[in-house]
Amino acid sequence: MERTELMAHPIEDVAPDAIGAATTAQLDAGIDAWLHLAEALREPELSAQVRAAGEALVSSLAAGGKVLVAGNGGSAAIASHVAAEFIGKCIHDRAPLPAVNLAESLSSITAIGNDYGYEHVFDRGVRALARPGDVYLAMSTSGRSANIVQSVATAREMGVTTIGMTGLGGEHLRDAVDHLLVVPSVQTPRIQEVHMLWAHAWCEAVDVLSQRS
Repeated sequence: MERTELMAHPIEDVAPDAIGAATTAQLDAGIDAWLHLAEALREPELSAQVRAAGEALVSSLAAGGKVLVAGNGGSAAIASHVAAEFIGKCIHDRAPLPAVNLAESLSSITAIGNDYGYEHVFDRGVRALARPGDVYLAMSTSGRSANIVQSVATAREMGVTTIGMTGLGGEHLRDAVDHLLVVPSVQTPRIQEVHMLWAHAWCEAVDVLSQRS
């Protein structure tokens, strides 16, 4: 069966040498961005903010609390990864720890979005599952996702420690969360990669601290 014009995609007309050039160029651009980020992430004020947020998260788990995580799109995938690391392990075997990705259930997301509005898809999860002393890790590369903004407000009202992860432009969340971590970049892929770096560092710290001497 011949492909119709409607089914055609522009990438089908790309020359083979252009494919190699594009993938190489984007890889080089990503590496160059990370070389810059590697220095920027060591900036003392940002490092102190990341350390304080990490200590709050690990302290909550040590006190019997749980971690709730949420994000949209790629950040939802990171949220799933982060929750899995706490329930499973990252670098060392240990007992499981409670973590929930609020973006995990397609049924809940679509039901809440349909019945109450998409801005409430995480808010309802926070109300149902969060308790004072827990930590809510909310990720939004722009900092403007309505469902993230709504849910962090609810979490703070409930006595839940809130950690917001965003990128440049998301600084307006500063007063909305207990800990705001701003990746010094406007590139969504780099912002999400740094969010994963920070979360991995905290997961690894939990694994190390969980080892009996």
